[in-house]
Amino acid sequence: MSTALLRSLIAVSVACLLLASPAIPAPKGNPPARMEKYKAPDGSFALFMPPGWSVESRAIGRGRSVTVSDPGGAAFAVMKTLKIEDRKGNTAALAADMMKELRPAAPDLALVWARSTEDRRRTVIEIRYTAGRNVPMRGRYYFNAQYPDATVFGYEAPEKEIEALRPTLLSVISNYTVLDPSGAAKADPPPEPPRGISGLPLEKRTAKDGSFSMLVPKGWKMDGAKGQLLCVPPGDGIAGVIFAPIGFWGPSRIPNFDGSRIPGVIHSPYLRPVDALIVAMRATGSRNHKVLERASDPARAREASAFLSQAMEVETATLSFDSKSGVRCRGHYDVMAASPMPSGQWGINVTGVWAPEKDLAGYLPSLAKMAGSYRLDERFAKDYVRRGMENVYRMARENSERIARNAQEMRESSMAAYRERQRSQEYIDYKRTGYIRGEQEWVSEVEGGALYKSDHWGLSREGERKIEGQDYNYYNYKGKNPRYNETMTPVDSSREVYESVYGKGR
Repeated sequence: MSTALLRSLIAVSVACLLLASPAIPAPKGNPPARMEKYKAPDGSFALFMPPGWSVESRAIGRGRSVTVSDPGGAAFAVMKTLKIEDRKGNTAALAADMMKELRPAAPDLALVWARSTEDRRRTVIEIRYTAGRNVPMRGRYYFNAQYPDATVFGYEAPEKEIEALRPTLLSVISNYTVLDPSGAAKADPPPEPPRGISGLPLEKRTAKDGSFSMLVPKGWKMDGAKGQLLCVPPGDGIAGVIFAPIGFWGPSRIPNFDGSRIPGVIHSPYLRPVDALIVAMRATGSRNHKVLERASDPARAREASAFLSQAMEVETATLSFDSKSGVRCRGHYDVMAASPMPSGQWGINVTGVWAPEKDLAGYLPSLAKMAGSYRLDERFAKDYVRRGMENVYRMARENSERIARNAQEMRESSMAAYRERQRSQEYIDYKRTGYIRGEQEWVSEVEGGALYKSDHWGLSREGERKIEGQDYNYYNYKGKNPRYNETMTPVDSSREVYESVYGKGR
């Protein structure tokens, strides 16, 4: 082991002592669980971890990152060894770079506190953010630099569990040992991607809900429902086909409604279609995105806007990026974005293919054949999708770098699917707005569809106040028709009732 790297690893514990505040008590919680030894297959490092935990080692830029995670993946410890060019070893800059890398996947990322030694060679930061399913997370990272080596050790866990898990996570970090400095401090070459998929047999698969079918290489994974699909090989998805929506949630324009706490979506203000796609790709682990070609399509955007009665943007792009395992990939994408609704909800619809950049020609014929075999079960869209995929196949033969960008029928079917999703979003927005305002609308079958509304003051019929009083306000009224012996139907009881009253587009 080099003397400089050894000094860097040892100095992490020194940094903790130098930077610790006497006002912060020692971590409470259970003592570290029984540990078992783990040695990397390539012999580059060894560590101790609780039974059942997992280890992931990957190359990052000019170094390596090792992550040790609990069985659920919510809590983890990170050990990074790097080569740096800054002779001053400014770890505050390293911390700032790390915050910048994390922010796309965690828009609410916040720096709780940070401390550095006077020479900036050692820094400690504490962070917090909200993970998927609205889980508050907290973490702490220790940066140490001794040119030309640097280390970043840290841990993260759900805020409610971090005190109990802290002793175990610190024990994992303190027992991490570099056995081969050349393997720890240098980036490994990316794994060699398979040379195309022409040799793999294609088998017909049907979505679990029966909405579509497609030819898929043996061993590949196909996920999807309601006509939307994502098909990738085993591993981190270095190639694939996508035809799916991606949801985002930005600032709300509805008073007293905060969409930032809604789980399961990416929180971001509105972005142009390709920029939104890159944010979504970063959230899944890819990095180092580069836009090779990009073009807007105002004609299609106007057509889509008129068709959906909503402001739309359409872009096509060719992107290159690194997969989670470091394989350089290239993809061709067609992206349609809808402007945010009053609640802040917005999204993009993505159609595209991608593959390892070095073997793009070996993948594209099979990807085109897969796309051409896509069959949507809905009768009204089947012919459009088939003709669209035939255009994709033709474009792949003509130009392997421009697949799927001029398939008009495929875009039309994408627009039809997007219109259906927008109708659902309108209904959901109607229910949410009524709840926030304290209003409930009722439809009377006996009176031929007459519309009643209960609010904070009483009951109205067709916009005219009929009855006032607590028995008829929003909180107490249960739908009994004041004029006839009938229990009326709430308009928000189902999307079918809502559309029967307001039609299929308000």
